[in-house]
Amino acid sequence: MFDDGNPGSPVIALEIINESLANTNFKQAIIKSCFIELIHFEELRNNIAKYKNAMVISGKYEDVIEQQLKGKQSQNVFLYIDPYGVKSLHFSIFGKLSRKNFLHSIELLINLNSFGFIREACSAMNVKFDIDDLGEIFEIDNTSSSNNQKSIDDLTKVAGGEYWKGIIEDYKKGLIDGYEAEKQFSDKYCEKLSEKFEYVLNMPIRLKKGQRPKYRMIHATNHAKGCVLMNDNMCKRWEALQDLQNQGQISLFFEDVENKTINKEVVQKEILDVMSSHKDYIEIDVFHAKFVSRYGVRFSTSEICKEIDHLCNTNKLEVKRYPETTETGKPSKFWTTSRGKKVKVRCL
Repeated sequence: MFDDGNPGSPVIALEIINESLANTNFKQAIIKSCFIELIHFEELRNNIAKYKNAMVISGKYEDVIEQQLKGKQSQNVFLYIDPYGVKSLHFSIFGKLSRKNFLHSIELLINLNSFGFIREACSAMNVKFDIDDLGEIFEIDNTSSSNNQKSIDDLTKVAGGEYWKGIIEDYKKGLIDGYEAEKQFSDKYCEKLSEKFEYVLNMPIRLKKGQRPKYRMIHATNHAKGCVLMNDNMCKRWEALQDLQNQGQISLFFEDVENKTINKEVVQKEILDVMSSHKDYIEIDVFHAKFVSRYGVRFSTSEICKEIDHLCNTNKLEVKRYPETTETGKPSKFWTTSRGKKVKVRCL
């Protein structure tokens, strides 16, 4: 709970879980929640005491999470990771999680303070950082160390490699600015994460156009449907953020989460590029997951399907649906998979 009495993310999550359990059609749905907290353990435990199937564990995430996941291989696991400070979570933990033999799905949603990382990296490598255009988005990392070599080693462990050093060197030489340094770091971080998980999404959270992201939400999973659902959820959040950025004014151009203008003809070419890498039919959810992982959070899957439908009508793609017809004998037109319904697409 915040000082003003508003709920924090644990309480918000538990309220949403209760709503979901009340509305689900599953007869015996169970969602168990575990919160790992080192600093505010007692307060958190008191604040969520009224919620069922919720527990709080005192400790560091990387020290506790593996033990907590033992025996959960037959369950769907969703991990929200909100580290305290830039250097609080080493990348190696993700490799351990991805190697677990989960029968259904494991998903990670990571709150990445990518710009805070760049500032820490500049400090560690004795590179002057232009503080004037920092704005009010940086949160001080109290875990910082005055030992530069230790800081460099810690940052490498957080990033999962030494690629970040080249980014800082380019920034030092003036080849890139702070905006581009943050973007390059987050892109490389997602590339590293893609070595562990098949589908990775990256959504920057900024309240004003042109401003550096306050943070980035990174989603990783090996489950296509999980990626599809998260993409659509992020698109809804992006629409809400656009209203804030545009102050309610309607934009004449479609923009992605990086505030870059998108031409839908280019999107159709991108769809064909992803499709062309498959010789046979590809399930629609798998296609969506591959598409948004490659090109980022820009369109909801329903909007992407409109472009696929156009490509089918112009004989560039072919769609197969099961069942092929409705109960009244008309051709099926659905684009989403569900129990008893499948959609597959291929290049002609």
